[in-house]
Amino acid sequence: MRAGGDMTVMGERLPEAWMVEWHRNSRVEFPLRRWSFMQYPGFWFVVPGALMTTSQLPSMLDDGGWRFLAYLQIAAYVGIVAMLVWQLVTQRPILVVDHRGIHQGRRRFMPWDEIGSIGPVSGPKMARQLHVYPKNIWAKHLILTQHHLNDLQTFQTWLTELLTNHRETSDNS
Repeated sequence: MRAGGDMTVMGERLPEAWMVEWHRNSRVEFPLRRWSFMQYPGFWFVVPGALMTTSQLPSMLDDGGWRFLAYLQIAAYVGIVAMLVWQLVTQRPILVVDHRGIHQGRRRFMPWDEIGSIGPVSGPKMARQLHVYPKNIWAKHLILTQHHLNDLQTFQTWLTELLTNHRETSDNS
């Protein structure tokens, strides 16, 4: 349950809520938005194809030559479904913006001091992306998507403001 008793995911709330959370904890968590993966057009091409090939599984299992491929396909479908269910239940990976930097899941982290710039929002409407570029041109950049945030344009403005504030406080220290 979120603060205030509502179940709205932070990424679907207004930037004012992000600022309140930032000033309260110096940390804002953006969990995976449930059903955000369904907004991608590719999802709607993959599902019908998977359903059509699934209908062929009984005949593949009966035919000795295709049995291995059928079991492999079943294992792949079970793995994909398990991963999607895990993401829907846990709402992970979580995007976190805190006093140290930007964390995307457990493995991707970019400290404020290493951020060179926050790029513009790009991509088609259903698959928008926000790139966070490091100062080191050889380092990997973070790609933030609508999986965590509804309004990437507003998030870009907010992150740019946080980065500017961090640089000003670092320069004054």
